[in-house]
Amino acid sequence: MKRIRGLLTILVVVLIFALSACNITIENGNDNNDNGNDNGNDVYDGSYNQELFEEVFEKLLDNHYKDLSEEQLYEAALRGLFGAIEDPYTRYLTKEEAQQHREGLGEEFVGVGITIENIDDNVVVRKVWSDSPAEAAGMQPGDRITHVDGTDYRQKSYVETVTDLLGEEGTTVEIGVARGGVEETIFFTMERERIPNPTVVYDVHEIDGKTIGYLEINTFGGQTAGLVEDALEHFEDEMSIEGLIIDLRDNSGGYLNAVNNILDMFLPAGDKPMFTIEQWIGGEPVGFDYDATGEETKPYDIVTIVNEYSASASEVFAAAMIEKGGYDVYGMPTFGKGTMQVPHDLMNEGVIHISEGRWLTPDGHWINRGDGDYEHVSPTVEVAQNPYFKAYSVYLRDDETLEYDTVSTRTANAQTILNALGYDVRDDGYFDEETENAVTDFQTEHDLETNGKIDHDTAAKLNELYHEYRTSLKYDEQFQAALAHFNGE
Repeated sequence: MKRIRGLLTILVVVLIFALSACNITIENGNDNNDNGNDNGNDVYDGSYNQELFEEVFEKLLDNHYKDLSEEQLYEAALRGLFGAIEDPYTRYLTKEEAQQHREGLGEEFVGVGITIENIDDNVVVRKVWSDSPAEAAGMQPGDRITHVDGTDYRQKSYVETVTDLLGEEGTTVEIGVARGGVEETIFFTMERERIPNPTVVYDVHEIDGKTIGYLEINTFGGQTAGLVEDALEHFEDEMSIEGLIIDLRDNSGGYLNAVNNILDMFLPAGDKPMFTIEQWIGGEPVGFDYDATGEETKPYDIVTIVNEYSASASEVFAAAMIEKGGYDVYGMPTFGKGTMQVPHDLMNEGVIHISEGRWLTPDGHWINRGDGDYEHVSPTVEVAQNPYFKAYSVYLRDDETLEYDTVSTRTANAQTILNALGYDVRDDGYFDEETENAVTDFQTEHDLETNGKIDHDTAAKLNELYHEYRTSLKYDEQFQAALAHFNGE
């Protein structure tokens, strides 16, 4: 492999678009239909034929029982090209989808506050944004979207689902999801709003008299490197931090040049590159090393946190901090995406993202689920998250209540929330006497009607307090483990 030292601007994308189709063929016995080969070719040899394409196109427009449009068929034909490649990251975006993607890497967007992806034709939530309607409702990464506004979308395409999830600011949408370990569909009703999408959030924390900086990077967008630089200036010049935590959990990637610029703030020059990209040029792989330019390491220790939803550019960062920086990474094994995509603008203002290469760690390893040298970036210190964080908001239908001597997965979820809030109850979904007593105690403590039943008022209070619990770093076991690192624990 040839190797070139230099810098390239490469876009790493994480949302996956794909189309799937299921066809039923009915034999047509009408002799008047053009079922034969009328174009003068004795045998179609399977090679590309523009006349054949146009023939199929026209027959669909003229004969299908649905009112098809030329735009609809062209769109499907374009997407079909990408479906044949069997690469979920090489994809076509319409003008509207491309704009949505760019907004996702910006500092705000309109929606309910989720990032989704296509996994085996399932629409799966990859990230739930902080302080969003989705977070308040209790949606979680890993939820599989099955319903939109009362309609079952399990047999619809990914693109159809995504299209109907979008909407104007101030409009309402009901989303139904399937969640592992929960038998029933969970429904959330939310209002679309303008979601702050800060790519960087920072704060300081104290432990044993030490000031530790906390830097949360939600995505690697166009402004992220500058914002990280501002945060470091605040940490170092004003707060005199003695350690730094960089949180990349649920960060699904972004621009590779952004992660390059940020790594260069932490890693010194040396024998190893920060990472390498490998592209096919002239029929052979060519490697481009991304080298650090600094001379010194930071005067404080650095810990990075990742989880199973840290992907792509996040994995580039974590691997570099381990292999080149020698720093610890806490959390869980990452997603495992080692390819990189380059955007190409189209005449219709759409964009195609094409996988044109892969990235390698400083030690030359390829991290890629399924066929890489390693499936994922393994943290140096593996820490599971608080199991109570798996709960979701209690929801009830109409005048429904959860009450004594009933069994349901939603009761099991409510019991998990009660346990998180300090009540000691079973969590298998059976509403027993102890659960009833705990609900009564909860109602008494919060000036609610004391009937021992989880009604709408009780559910609303449970949800409010659980949201406070779920978003508090105090109960975040991965963050607390990373913080304790600076205490020598």
